[in-house]
Amino acid sequence: MRAPDEVADSPRPLPTPSELTWDQSMGRACIYCQRLLTRGAVSAGIIRDRLGVHNLDTEVWAGPCCTNTTH
Repeated sequence: MRAPDEVADSPRPLPTPSELTWDQSMGRACIYCQRLLTRGAVSAGIIRDRLGVHNLDTEVWAGPCCTNTTH
């Protein structure tokens, strides 16, 4: 898989698609700390990626534990 073309609208750097756990890529875990999301999740951005003609964009989510943290 190639590196993402761009990362959209994220205040913190997002990992590449190959660095995501299954739970993160399915929107079940926080993109920053990997805790499972139960409530209060907010979109952390979209990791843009393509493989030929296939769109592999992944919307990722942050939990309340990491939404107010800035790096």
